[in-house]
Amino acid sequence: MSQDRNVVVRPDGQLINVVRRRGQLFVCASGCCCGRVEDGFAAVPSELYHTEWERRRIRNVVHLTIGGCLGPCALANVVLLLFDGQALWFHSINSDSLVLALYDHIEAMLEADRRLPAPAALAPYQFTATAWQPRPPGQPVDDSQFELSGPHPCH
Repeated sequence: MSQDRNVVVRPDGQLINVVRRRGQLFVCASGCCCGRVEDGFAAVPSELYHTEWERRRIRNVVHLTIGGCLGPCALANVVLLLFDGQALWFHSINSDSLVLALYDHIEAMLEADRRLPAPAALAPYQFTATAWQPRPPGQPVDDSQFELSGPHPCH
């Protein structure tokens, strides 16, 4: 059996052959801040995400999910790319050129068959949002200087 397939038994007993993809691209487009132009946030180019995903024919390699809140709301228009088991977070992906740069980066990693550093166009927008990831560029930050400024905007 191929390594990129996984047979899963559903509760009804049916065997389902699930494709194991290299990654998944999550786009926050309908959360508490992302894309909410009426609240002063930039629009999310949702159609372009879908169009490029189809045009580049990567749907069976990297899945696309356009949905709600991913968490780091203060940054807005957040994207999470899970690629080869690694979380790549980007914020403020507000323009067509940044969406295209993101897809170019995905294609470059697929071509190289490994994770690559973010290109110059995306590097300023990359951040970490999980405790197990080193902070770019790997330097420690003194978090004690920051105080919580109130409740999370989504709550």
